[in-house]
Amino acid sequence: MFYRLGANSLNYIAMSKRMTIVKTRLTTRLAERRVPFRYCSVDVDRRGNERFYIRIPGLPKYRMKSPYRDKNGSVTQEFTAEYHRVMSGDRGRKDEPLIARIEPGSVLWLVENYYRSKAFQSHSPATKKDKKSVLKRYCNNVGKLPFKTIRKSDIEASQMKRGETPGAADKLVKYLRALFNWAIAAELATFNPCAGVTKIHTSSGFHSWSEAEVERFREFYPLGSMARLAMELMLNLGVRRSDLVRLGLKNLVNNRIEFAPQKGAARRALWLSLPVTEELREALDTIDHQKSTFLITEYGKAFSSNGFGNKMRQWCNDAKLPECSSHGLRKASATILAEAGATEHQLMAIFGWSDSKMAQHYTKSAQSKRIIDAGFERRKKYVSRKIVPLLPSQNLDEANRGKNDGNSMPTDRIGRPGGTRTPNQAVMSRRL
Repeated sequence: MFYRLGANSLNYIAMSKRMTIVKTRLTTRLAERRVPFRYCSVDVDRRGNERFYIRIPGLPKYRMKSPYRDKNGSVTQEFTAEYHRVMSGDRGRKDEPLIARIEPGSVLWLVENYYRSKAFQSHSPATKKDKKSVLKRYCNNVGKLPFKTIRKSDIEASQMKRGETPGAADKLVKYLRALFNWAIAAELATFNPCAGVTKIHTSSGFHSWSEAEVERFREFYPLGSMARLAMELMLNLGVRRSDLVRLGLKNLVNNRIEFAPQKGAARRALWLSLPVTEELREALDTIDHQKSTFLITEYGKAFSSNGFGNKMRQWCNDAKLPECSSHGLRKASATILAEAGATEHQLMAIFGWSDSKMAQHYTKSAQSKRIIDAGFERRKKYVSRKIVPLLPSQNLDEANRGKNDGNSMPTDRIGRPGGTRTPNQAVMSRRL
């Protein structure tokens, strides 16, 4: 008696055969990857490269450096020797801290000690990351040199080597100056080779938005758009983008934006409470989401600091404002407040500056502008007085005539014009 199988049954049998083949191949591959050493295993990355590790319970994993197989497919003697050495407890210099593997007294040694100092650890994560990036590139070139032999000429040479990017060159000098200042305080160095090294970056920094550029941005992005909300937040509050991306309804208290700035939080506690202006209130009233932050991406998530900077760059480019940026709005906010008469201490309180250096920059610029305007106002009044027209009945000849005009006399007369003075006879006698 014969039974006829349906299409579904045939498909099931074919699928079962394929799964059996796949399992057989997988088992064969796993068998080939098995390492005949206890605690030793192999990992294969997406490019097919094999990496061998020793994973002993309770200890960090160790990556093998020696090749596993030779050309004939046999396990190499180097791999076997390294395995037994590691199993005996000798992991070489890999597990030693970096500070113990570098030459004491070198630039790299000084930098690694600086990373462990209180001065460096007090910086924000972003600042520490940036300093490490700059100092790492510097150590790639001079890390093995003794730091006590570094002189001012060497610092200037490193600075000029990066002359094509003057901002990066001056940043290197700035970070090296902080490094050697710490070394002097720690009694590791006796002088700072960065002393007297001047800047080569003459740019005024980020472009400060003008009133016309702000109005152009507002016309291009109406109320209700995320771009307009971001611009109004930065312009009216003057916050950094690292703080802006964290602000939300939780920070809105009694018509004020209250928050703790992220920059410098590890060194000093600071709390800012900024009033909500009319322009900002109009923008905040258009928020229609219930997210934890005011600004959200097109995917409904909060911006990162760098992500917002890139997005602001895109918004400005679309609005035909290529010179404008997010930090330029912070500068524009400080400029507006300074020109409105805000003092240095008021600017320091609003923008969270720890010293008056930045505040003085804006107040001096605003004072200079007011002095210039006052000078031109005086000029305007002076010019307007000189061009006042004469009265129609007034004659220039008559205006120049005085009450003594009738006393004029020829120059050969004696005495004052008019002959009223009595001549001095003694003088006249000597002349005769």
